[in-house]
Amino acid sequence: MIKVLGIKIIDRIKEAGLTQGILSRHAGVITTRLGFHEVTDNVCSREAIIILHLSSDPAHSKKLISDLGEIGGVEIREMVFTGGKAKTEKESAAGEMEILGILVDQKPEVIKSVQKLLTIYGCYIRTRMGVNEMFFGESAGLIILELTGDKKQREHLERDLRALKQVHVRKMVF
Repeated sequence: MIKVLGIKIIDRIKEAGLTQGILSRHAGVITTRLGFHEVTDNVCSREAIIILHLSSDPAHSKKLISDLGEIGGVEIREMVFTGGKAKTEKESAAGEMEILGILVDQKPEVIKSVQKLLTIYGCYIRTRMGVNEMFFGESAGLIILELTGDKKQREHLERDLRALKQVHVRKMVF
C-alpha cells in the first residue's frame, strides 16, 4: 500500500507552527514532503498545501492523521494506492485545487505513454513531483501533480491517464 496525504492549511500564519510541530513529531513516517503556497509580487497567500508521501506503517500514519485533525484550520485528504481499482472520489463542487497521484509501472512503453500525456496537458500542470516506489514488489514511479486551468482539460487529462493500463490514478480536491 502507498499513501499520500494532502494537507490544506487555511491560515499559514496561525496554523503553520502547530502543523510543523506535528510533522516533526511524526517525521519517521514521512518519506517525502512538498509544500507550496501562492506567491506573487503583490500577494502572499495565507493558504498553503503540503503533500506528504508516507511510509507503509499504517498505525503511525493513522496517528499522524489523527493529530493533524485536531488542528482547527486544517483540511486533510488521502490518496491510497492498493492493488485494486480506485473507489470513485467524491468531488466537492466548490473544490478549487486538484491534486492527482499517478502510480506508473516502470516499463518503458508505459512511461512513454504517461510522459506524452503530461507533455500534451503540460499547460494545466502547475506543480509536479516524482519519487521512486516499490509497488507489490515491482519498481514504480509515483507522480504527484497540482493541476490548474480549464476544468474540462483537467478532466481530459485524468480520463486519458485512467485509460492507460499499468497506471493507477487517484485524486484529491480542496
